[in-house]
Amino acid sequence: MTDLPWDAGTTPATRNGAVGRKCRRHSWTHIVIAAGVTLDGMAGPVDEHRCSCGAVRDPVASRRGRTSSQRGKSIQRKRIEGLGGLNLAGNNPNLDGIGVLFRYESKSGQNFPERPWRWLKGIVTPAGQIGVLIITDTPGSGHRARSVVLVDYDDWQDLHGETPR
Repeated sequence: MTDLPWDAGTTPATRNGAVGRKCRRHSWTHIVIAAGVTLDGMAGPVDEHRCSCGAVRDPVASRRGRTSSQRGKSIQRKRIEGLGGLNLAGNNPNLDGIGVLFRYESKSGQNFPERPWRWLKGIVTPAGQIGVLIITDTPGSGHRARSVVLVDYDDWQDLHGETPR
């Protein structure tokens, strides 16, 4: 078959010699098998990338993750710069952008609060007024109540958007 660093019938070992543990960083090896039984027991030709830990690189999942990451970073950049802030590069904990008066943290995706959004959009506002949703948590005796204010992004931008740099 091929000169592989592991036997198809055993659990592959990682670079540090531990068996059954995932390697810290994949080192992809391009494997081409023209015909015969492959490592997965399937018959036919194989053209894939494998790591010494046994992981197989899925190009579709790899592309999906890369494009999702790019999309999220683009949304973050546009939103922070739309408010006049400076988007910060890198992985700063709880700080995606800075402005003159504000510091920004941007999130997008599955953690969008649908129920509070419906409450905010349900507020009847005459012309010239802006809906503001206040959500308060009262944990009980001996604990201080805490509140957050929710405002639509476009309304916030109209009221408090800083001058772009």
